[in-house]
Amino acid sequence: MQMIREIHHDMLTLPDGTQLAYRAWLPVNAESVPVPAILEFLPYRKNDGTIIRDEITMAQTAAHGYACVRVDLRGCGESEGFMTDEYSQQELQDGYDVIDWLTKQPWCDGNVGMVGISWGGFNALQVAAMNPPALKAIITQCSTDDRYRDDIHFSGGCLLNDNMDWAAFFWAYAQARSPDPALIGEKWKSVWLDRLQAMPFLAKPWLTEQTRSDYWKHGSVCENYDDIKVPVYAMSGWADGYRNTVFTMLENLSVPCKGLVGPWAHKYPNIAYPNPKVDYVSESVRWWDHWLKGNDNGMMDEPALHYYLQESVRPQTDYECRPGEWMSEPGWPSSDIRPHAFYLGKHGLSESLNEHVTSYAVCSPETVGLDGGRFCVGIRLDMEHPGDQRIDDAGSLVFDSEVLEDDFAIVGQVMAKLALVSDSPSANVIVRVSDVHPDGQVTKISHGILNLTHRNSHEFPEALNPGEIYEVEVPVNHIAYTVPKGHKLRIAISTAYWPLIWPSADNATLTILPKDSVIEIPRKSSFSTANPLKAYDQPVTFAGKTLRPSDSKRVTHRDYKTGLVTLETYEDFGRQYYNSCHTEIDFKIGQEMRIHPDDPLSAENEIDLTVEMGRDGWWTKIHSHYHMTCDHEYFYIKARWEAFHEGMLIFEKGFDEKIKRNYM
Repeated sequence: MQMIREIHHDMLTLPDGTQLAYRAWLPVNAESVPVPAILEFLPYRKNDGTIIRDEITMAQTAAHGYACVRVDLRGCGESEGFMTDEYSQQELQDGYDVIDWLTKQPWCDGNVGMVGISWGGFNALQVAAMNPPALKAIITQCSTDDRYRDDIHFSGGCLLNDNMDWAAFFWAYAQARSPDPALIGEKWKSVWLDRLQAMPFLAKPWLTEQTRSDYWKHGSVCENYDDIKVPVYAMSGWADGYRNTVFTMLENLSVPCKGLVGPWAHKYPNIAYPNPKVDYVSESVRWWDHWLKGNDNGMMDEPALHYYLQESVRPQTDYECRPGEWMSEPGWPSSDIRPHAFYLGKHGLSESLNEHVTSYAVCSPETVGLDGGRFCVGIRLDMEHPGDQRIDDAGSLVFDSEVLEDDFAIVGQVMAKLALVSDSPSANVIVRVSDVHPDGQVTKISHGILNLTHRNSHEFPEALNPGEIYEVEVPVNHIAYTVPKGHKLRIAISTAYWPLIWPSADNATLTILPKDSVIEIPRKSSFSTANPLKAYDQPVTFAGKTLRPSDSKRVTHRDYKTGLVTLETYEDFGRQYYNSCHTEIDFKIGQEMRIHPDDPLSAENEIDLTVEMGRDGWWTKIHSHYHMTCDHEYFYIKARWEAFHEGMLIFEKGFDEKIKRNYM
């Protein structure tokens, strides 16, 4: 291990003259003995946003002989310029140019890797597809190769409520906070005001682009996997909304590729939950040593995929640990996994076709999904996992297997092939796979969603013809979970899944035709448990102190007069003081999501965010409020932005948008 030094804050200059802020950790002798550089390129404020994970992971990685450099996107933190959108062409060109800048530093030996989780995982893939000459390998975590299929905006052609939530959250978390006057001087306030005025209202384009248009194809590396010519290590967690990408990367990339999936939420594997964690730094250093230093350490002789096979658990909205065992596959798809066919029989799931049942109809209450969990566990505080599924199942078509005589290990992607009829021109179908315990409790394993107007294409949706029979495929998110003998497998089919997705404009009834329907569940019967991953049990700490602890609630209200059901959530992330930036940060989110069980047009999503930040002589606050409703033809979003300095309102801006629904 090497002694390291830190560059707490400095600026690099892009070819167009714009300066970006960066923070770096590197060996003390790197200028005399240059080392490879590892870049993470984010909007999330290197000084006070990703501070905890950076000060843990980057410092530890640098001690292995790397220059770890954390750069803020233009228009974020202390970086100059303005941000226009996610993954803009300007952002990707900036990433390309930052890599070139790194190669010219005296402490860099000319070899560069790129790493990131979520946003940084996205742009690592996208910048790799531009082929910067010095970029030799990447690690992408909790990311996607298809921005329409697997992002926080849409799923299966359905609008995620997280689309608006993320617009509100991102404004408060990254876009709108003030630059630090201790780093950029007296101009901080004018820079802040200019930035606030120029900020785009991202909820509008994200909602306007409702199909897989060129807007979403931009930055989707699945458009041409062969554009990526450097090795890729893809990581995610079973509790994360982006886990499918690990498998599509392994299946489609022509370059060396490895995959890792743990039981985790949307976090780095060394600070993730649920446990068990793994020693991410050791694993990533092995990757970098191989590709950036040319060390033949045998890493690429190991299995291509390591994943955590979860054991059966009782349903909880939080887990400290998920029991299970690490498994491996030499490649993906795996020849050891076979689809096991189940049919929708008269008495439940059947392994043979029951021709005596002609149809099943379902029109779910719009409240089905309240126990479904969040799209992406780990962004909020807690209570994000699915609860007991029995209430949601009561509004769904439910098919149970016989009591299992042997363990049934599901590994991969369940595919629901359904023949169905709709009585309306638009409808959604949701398929859930669950584990039914002997005492009746039901643990959700995974789910799949499809907007039926997108049955043939996410780019060119088509209305349904009421009464016509359609054969559709509903892919369920990848999973690895063992349903033990003595339990049952359950398939539940619904037409609603609130509040994960916004409801269809029509309150449709679907008729499922079992004669032409089948559920294919990938079953694994032989296992390889060889595992080079090191366990990691260090607590997540930060250099600072908690001034007010976090607090949260998640409560469902039913108004017996109006019939409206409201999911109220509140997250107080607490108030912390961070030593290295001498800053206090206080962050709160309140949200109410309302709907009537019989009326999809009653849906409402209202969210309120407040961030206070600063120190003596520099106290700032930002506040935003977003409210989304709909009718049969349009979505409506109203929003308010406010910024305060020393308690005085210095900026406000309002939005009132009416956006046409497009088969959504």
